[in-house]
Amino acid sequence: METLSVSTEEELYHFLEEHGTNRVKRELLAFWGRHSDAKFSRRVICYALDCSKLEAEGALRAMVDAGLVDNHTNNGLTLYSLTENEERRRLVLELAALDWDQWNTMIKRMEQR
Repeated sequence: METLSVSTEEELYHFLEEHGTNRVKRELLAFWGRHSDAKFSRRVICYALDCSKLEAEGALRAMVDAGLVDNHTNNGLTLYSLTENEERRRLVLELAALDWDQWNTMIKRMEQR
């Protein structure tokens, strides 16, 4: 297990705390970390995350508003992708690189607050 520096761990924790306030948002952060260069429709995202249209819509809207996700319209279909903003991308990619224990430790810490 790779050990994170305290500053990086705290930065990632605060990022997760701010943008991963529910299950769907946390799963979306992990999803974008694994698929950082792809575009997906809301329907595909709902299927991948096993969530409702309403849950996905709210989480995606919050992430677009926060500058984490970009939306693109192609032939009337809205597609979503991880932002091109390097600083925002870096944080999402670093979260996705956490191992299972590190991820769970952060989630448990959030739940205890």
